[in-house]
Amino acid sequence: MIVLTDDEDLAVQAKLNFSLGAKAYDTYLQGFRCTQLAGGVVTAYARSEYMAAVISAEYSTQIADAVESVVGQPATMVLVLPRPR
Repeated sequence: MIVLTDDEDLAVQAKLNFSLGAKAYDTYLQGFRCTQLAGGVVTAYARSEYMAAVISAEYSTQIADAVESVVGQPATMVLVLPRPR
């Protein structure tokens, strides 16, 4: 299991901002955080349950690609959960 550092998470977010564009990033991924990569599964948190569902449905491929390029390990699936309160 790889726990992403703050710098790695910021690098993933920068890649997503660049690839998706500022409007989509600011609308859907504001407050988004990638925390770990285990067995090819990226675990990430979104600001709400609704945003987690939208991000999971629309942006999983881009997230997996960004995490894979930053960490250097294969990422085949993305699990987006609402941030715990």
